[in-house]
Amino acid sequence: MQVLSYSEQNLALSLSNDYTTPQIVASKNHFNYFKNYLGGSGLQAKTIIVEENYISKDFLHDYVSYYSLCFEHYPKVCKRVHLFDIEISGEVFATEIIKNPEENKDFWDHYLGFIVVKPIPVKNIGYTVLRTYNSRDNALSRSFWGTRNYRIHVFGNKIRIKSLAFQEQDSVLAACATTAIWIMLNKAAVDFHTILKSPSQITKDADSVSSDGSRLFPNKGLNLLQICQAILNSGLVSEVKSPDVILRNANNDITERIVSNTYLKKILNAYSPIGIPIILVIKVPNGDQHGLHAIAVSGFNFSEAQDIQPNPTISWKSENIDKIYAHDDQWGPFARINLKENHFLETPWTDFDNSNRPTKVTHIVVPIYPKIRISYEDIEVLVLGLDQILTLFFKNLILADLVWDIKIKYSEDFKTDVKSGLLEDSEKISFLGKSLPKYIWIASCSVNELELFTFAFDATNVNHAMIGLDVISYVPDILRTTFAEFLRKNRDKLESLFSHKASIDYYDFFINQFEKAQ
Repeated sequence: MQVLSYSEQNLALSLSNDYTTPQIVASKNHFNYFKNYLGGSGLQAKTIIVEENYISKDFLHDYVSYYSLCFEHYPKVCKRVHLFDIEISGEVFATEIIKNPEENKDFWDHYLGFIVVKPIPVKNIGYTVLRTYNSRDNALSRSFWGTRNYRIHVFGNKIRIKSLAFQEQDSVLAACATTAIWIMLNKAAVDFHTILKSPSQITKDADSVSSDGSRLFPNKGLNLLQICQAILNSGLVSEVKSPDVILRNANNDITERIVSNTYLKKILNAYSPIGIPIILVIKVPNGDQHGLHAIAVSGFNFSEAQDIQPNPTISWKSENIDKIYAHDDQWGPFARINLKENHFLETPWTDFDNSNRPTKVTHIVVPIYPKIRISYEDIEVLVLGLDQILTLFFKNLILADLVWDIKIKYSEDFKTDVKSGLLEDSEKISFLGKSLPKYIWIASCSVNELELFTFAFDATNVNHAMIGLDVISYVPDILRTTFAEFLRKNRDKLESLFSHKASIDYYDFFINQFEKAQ
């Protein structure tokens, strides 16, 4: 065990091994990222503890699959680098680790996490668990919804950290897409219905051969179909969101198709309550061209909400997302990505590209549980109709625009939300006693942060059915009944606003819900 004061030099030394010198470590993207993440503007690390001869289960799987068969005698043991945000001497650390947990809880509150160093050349950053940004500054605008609680054993002490595991791709057993899937499964596997596999197992699950027909190992990367196949073999299914924007050159020729930031924000916001990290396939500036890459998004930041004035298009709460946080295996965990104009992203790739070229999203891969059969798009169609109808009804009653928020939730979480909400106790009791499917879509309508209505839909049904479950109204009874009368009187004009095969059933459902006794 070594105890070192935190410095860039000592960090490079700690992350080196017999095959990767501190000079090589310092030249890597990961080192540039970690020194900022752990430095004064990040987690403010002060002490490094190096644990030798550490057995990493993840590396052991890969060691058996590949490295043990090499002529070179690669070791099977790693080292683990622990980080603290206080200055600690070797004597103090030795004293603290033998204390009972009740005696030194304050000491372990300063623990920032660890980085495993694999005993292989260059691609040596292994299983890593570090605290998130807001673990210290209590930034309420940040939401790290794709994280989980890790129980870490440190020299006989059990420490809990909320984070998401990270590791670097080794380009032998795993490329970027495989690593992104491994990162995603680190959260999804918590529910015991999904299998957490090693990178080598994930690569094998993707296909029998590489995308170009050559052998799997060394791995050259997965295509979109192979990503979805690997996810399926882990117990989940995938919803693939395709580009919605066409980019053209000066001659009006199509140059590429990408995902707009508006669509990206809606999807991330909608699926975030399930808590499974979402995989983005992106084009990053790489040398003289853009290369395809995969990252796992686990959080986002909301800017301050502003009063939205009436406009001819629908308004979404997700528009307030101004940055996302993603595990990029070529940089590090929770990399800040700013959402820029023209549907571009500002990523570490952009920052280190001399020509300052942007990053672009080509596809979104949403891993979900098989029982979730209704997609975001199925609910948005209904919300577009509701927005037009409510806008007509409130035309002269409100001065600000209606803002919509669509999210999928566990029904028990939604009941908890209702329980702590503004309904009368009798209404809460009535709702809490209802039988609901495990997964439900929620569409909330508000004005200036004041919620007006919440619409609940069955996420486990078929998309051509009428899947409405309930409507919760927060407006006065007189306004609710007036709206029901408005629906009945204007049925001939309004019913067609629902672009759905069950539009008649939906219209009847909403009338009945607004007429029901409160």
